[in-house]
Amino acid sequence: MPLARRRLAGRQARELAFAALILLYALLTIGVLVYPSPVLSIDQWWLDRHLWGAHPQYHWFVYHYVMLGQRGPTTIVFLPVVAYLAWRRRTSAPVVMFVTSLLLLNVSVAVVKYFVGRVGPRDQNDVHVVFTSGTLFPSGHLSNTVVVYGVLAMLMPRFRRLIVTAVVFLCLTVGLGTIYLRTHWFSDVVGGWIAGALVLLALPDLMPHVQPRVDAAVAAADARWGQKWRHEWGHRWPRRADAPAPPPAAESADQENATPVS
Repeated sequence: MPLARRRLAGRQARELAFAALILLYALLTIGVLVYPSPVLSIDQWWLDRHLWGAHPQYHWFVYHYVMLGQRGPTTIVFLPVVAYLAWRRRTSAPVVMFVTSLLLLNVSVAVVKYFVGRVGPRDQNDVHVVFTSGTLFPSGHLSNTVVVYGVLAMLMPRFRRLIVTAVVFLCLTVGLGTIYLRTHWFSDVVGGWIAGALVLLALPDLMPHVQPRVDAAVAAADARWGQKWRHEWGHRWPRRADAPAPPPAAESADQENATPVS
């Protein structure tokens, strides 16, 4: 199959998956807001398992394990990795993709969080406390897990299959860990998975519009400030003793073209 046809088929598949996930996301959100609903019944079922109380011996491990999906630690760990990939490939694309994905994730998730206003199971046992000051649906923890590790898989095609398998396992186990800790309802976790997947599906079509603008902004900043910095500070930087001497200044055009006087 020609490359252009494969790209078209891949784009159509992404658009179809994006539309299906948007529909599922909308139905899940309605199920969270409307009482009674099958979504809230499933949330209540998981709450009635009393996982933390029934298995308290796992609390220490689960509490630290779910940090693998926390926004702060994952960003601190993976930003240097992304920066190294950008340096190695001599392009800013990995950093731009990573930062764009986090910005898109935070904005899209925050809008739904503050609209739904859901309170979590750690504060009360009522599955239908919405339109309050809560920010539990969808789970930013899980959406961040999907996006950060998903972007890593997109940036490392050589190990993509292995990374995708690890990402799926991590998302499932971290999600169950948050339910065990009673920091999220089950529907919060599913919503986080969907929100993160939507960001990953949007990135391939978004990056061709974002990357040129970032490159243009960096080039403009370099033209305005970089040359000034090099002019002001370049001559002040001490030259090494073994460094070659700078070339002699070129003579002016008037001196080169001057006619000797006899």
